[in-house]
Amino acid sequence: MTETTTQTTTVSPACQTQYLQTVPGILKIVEIILCLIVVICVAVQGFPGSGWVWFTAISAFVTTLILLIFHLVGLVGRLAGPWPLIQFIYYIIISVFFLIAAIVAAVYARYHGAIITATVFSFGATIVYAIDTYFQFVDWRSSQSVVVSTTTTSA
Repeated sequence: MTETTTQTTTVSPACQTQYLQTVPGILKIVEIILCLIVVICVAVQGFPGSGWVWFTAISAFVTTLILLIFHLVGLVGRLAGPWPLIQFIYYIIISVFFLIAAIVAAVYARYHGAIITATVFSFGATIVYAIDTYFQFVDWRSSQSVVVSTTTTSA
């Protein structure tokens, strides 16, 4: 008689709330809040070019929220891929997008108070995303492994 034993192990992501106390975690929360404020301001008063501001704020909100969730559940460390480089490139792109969005909003800022507010918070988001870009750069540089090989010859 043969007895078979099967053991199943389920790995569930644990919530790492301590990430919210780090500088990148705090920056992501601030970025999400700024994106929401910009979206609300653009929704209150549309203007020529508001589509770009809307697109930038919504896409930044969604992707930053996804990245925050990935960090909170520890997926960034477990997923395949060069995540520090991916995040660094993302933050460069979204910083430039927000700078363009802030300039577009600034052109029409004299027409309505909501557009002025969208402009101010878009420039604020640009600054916060640029600061986060720096931290992503530092993370990316520190994640690269440096292989130093030395050869010695004896005479």
